[in-house]
Amino acid sequence: MSTYPQSPADNPAAGLLASLRKRGVSFLLWRGILAVLVGILLLISPFGSATVFGIIVGAWMMVDGLSTVGLSFRLKQQNTPWGWVLTDGVIQTLFGLLVILFPVTFAVISAFFVLGFMAIGMVLSGIVQLAAPVENRSGWTIAVGIINILFGVLLGALAIFNPVDNVVTLSWLAGIAALALGISLIVFSVKLRNLDK
Repeated sequence: MSTYPQSPADNPAAGLLASLRKRGVSFLLWRGILAVLVGILLLISPFGSATVFGIIVGAWMMVDGLSTVGLSFRLKQQNTPWGWVLTDGVIQTLFGLLVILFPVTFAVISAFFVLGFMAIGMVLSGIVQLAAPVENRSGWTIAVGIINILFGVLLGALAIFNPVDNVVTLSWLAGIAALALGISLIVFSVKLRNLDK
């Protein structure tokens, strides 16, 4: 029995795995580059990004709504209940059209709700950390709890009193997250590629 490793030519399964690994590394690299580009775009042009996002969401809602309307007509031909399906399709189509016509308004409203829920989550998390039993609490737990509550209140105030800036804040947060994800994917793909050499 030979102890030498088989070459991809001798072992088709090993060749397939090597090919898949190489493609996976390339996929990670391109995904990382795309995430970095999206992150930069979100940081440089938050309102432009919000407009594009709103148009994409609106177009998706319109396509989904129109396909639902088409489904309702097929259901009518089959003598099955179709009225609610038609209503759902029409409402989705109209909402999609409104989002396409007013993408920045959609972005402001969406950002308000997202930041509002984030603020509520941070405040609740802080309260839970401060309410933990004394034996489970440390100085760090108390500090993190207070910081969560303070940031949650600040985020909530921003969401309520400065709704237009919510779009910028959310775009920056998403941009930073996309940059961090992209850089980590690029570094990971380079490390994997070096392992194959």
